[in-house]
Amino acid sequence: MALLGLGACASKSLVSEVTSTVFFGNLPFQTPPALDAKLNPNYRYLHVTLADARPALLVLGYIDAHPQGKVEVWYSAKGEVLRLQNGRLVGATGLPVDWRRVHYPQLPPAWSSVPPEGVRFTSVRDEHPGYRLGLVEQVFLTPLPKPPLDLPAENFAGAAWFLERYSDANGPTRPDAWFALGSHGGQNTIVYSRQCLSVSVCLTLQRWPLEKDRP
Repeated sequence: MALLGLGACASKSLVSEVTSTVFFGNLPFQTPPALDAKLNPNYRYLHVTLADARPALLVLGYIDAHPQGKVEVWYSAKGEVLRLQNGRLVGATGLPVDWRRVHYPQLPPAWSSVPPEGVRFTSVRDEHPGYRLGLVEQVFLTPLPKPPLDLPAENFAGAAWFLERYSDANGPTRPDAWFALGSHGGQNTIVYSRQCLSVSVCLTLQRWPLEKDRP
């Protein structure tokens, strides 16, 4: 699939082009193929739900180079921006909680290399509101034997599931995150996840359209 552009930042014209391609509406989880026909196949899409808000489709604006893995920058029609690196949220703008920067002092393992007993690593982020800078979390990543919640099995056939737990010296810091590693667009990638920016701000993210709906 073609990308809109590559670079460290997006111009106003790029943002305008990106947001004009987004279909934004009341999308149920199982969107009929007729709605997918409205989407431009030259773009990549991400189906995102924030708490009880109506779902939205975000479009991939560009890919940012990074030593720890490429960063995908996704835009909504209303101007929210999400940054994903190896399936993990590493930036969010325009939501109730903004993540300005996420840093891993040591590179997390590739999803395919996570040992059965799990692995621990550290993340550091800057968060707003409140100018909370340098928040350090310990992350425990482990494989899951089955999906952690009731999702349509046909949408995730063959996917490998993972759980991340977050803590600091005072105990758990955020709700657990779930990730599904599968195939989308001919690539092995995180196809579905539930991730929380804070205790109360959680999102589900899914590559779109569903592979089973593609011709």
